[in-house]
Amino acid sequence: MTNHAWLDAHLDLAYLAGEGRDFHRSVAELGIDGAVTWPDLAAARIQTLFATIFTERDGPAGEPAAYPADDPDAAERAGRRQLSWYEAEEAAGRVTIVRDLTDLDAEIVPRLVLLMECADPIKTPDDAAWWVDRGLRVVGLSWARGSRYAGGNAQPGGLSAEGASLVDALETHRVGHDVSHLSPAAFDDLLERTSGPVCATHSNAAAITGPNDRHLHDDQIKAIADRDGIIGLNLFGQFLRGDGKSATINDCLDHIEHVAALAGRNRVGLGSDADGGFGASALPEGLRDLRHLDRLTLGLADRGWTPAETHGFQFANWNSWLKNLLKSRA
Repeated sequence: MTNHAWLDAHLDLAYLAGEGRDFHRSVAELGIDGAVTWPDLAAARIQTLFATIFTERDGPAGEPAAYPADDPDAAERAGRRQLSWYEAEEAAGRVTIVRDLTDLDAEIVPRLVLLMECADPIKTPDDAAWWVDRGLRVVGLSWARGSRYAGGNAQPGGLSAEGASLVDALETHRVGHDVSHLSPAAFDDLLERTSGPVCATHSNAAAITGPNDRHLHDDQIKAIADRDGIIGLNLFGQFLRGDGKSATINDCLDHIEHVAALAGRNRVGLGSDADGGFGASALPEGLRDLRHLDRLTLGLADRGWTPAETHGFQFANWNSWLKNLLKSRA
């Protein structure tokens, strides 16, 4: 086991807080089927992470993250509630919101890189500047059901006209793009229109799971690599196997190695999505407690990865991508 910190590129913290999760007690103390609170993140040595502003288009009525597809004001309110929670946690001295390069070394951990998962809370492209001023640094234009701006993995369609304008605005502000939930057409449109940093924070290999637009096809993996992007391993068990069986650490390693074979070992990291609408029981066997993440790096070492390469997966690859993103804003 190493003592290195971890960088996790996808955790839905504000969503969980909105659902009533008490972040000040461990999941063991709470007695819940979960993996993530502040004490649990500290125990797992996850010191830097991408913290989402996740809103659910046409989600269940009454759910804090949900909004009707035809109500931009409701989407904005849902997103701002989550942003306000992060800001309140920072004001209380519990986290650091990463706004510039110096924040990547902040002593107060965890350090949160704000990632918007579905861009509908940005009411118009002109509103992008407000969100960036508040700390937004990465945007995924759509969730599964799409958005006003782009098709999603369960909702076909490319960039809308307004989506193209939003991409241009995000480019102006040097915001990174997360392609994880984009439809194939939206993925292609985005890469054609933008020159800025791209990544897939929490996506696995379709070559292993079977054809499904939620996972990355080999040509998409190569396209992300061509843009010096990073791909984060999603630990949701159903996204690791295509046969419905319980996922294992070896399944995780297979996905990591498949992506690395196409993109390079320096372009893969962790994007766990732990507790992202499912419990810890849905994570792979052996990883249902995030204190055991080192089993991934030990497994990679057993498969021939060097210490530098396993540290890259654990932290350095994503950290380098973030440094490049934030340098471009300087």
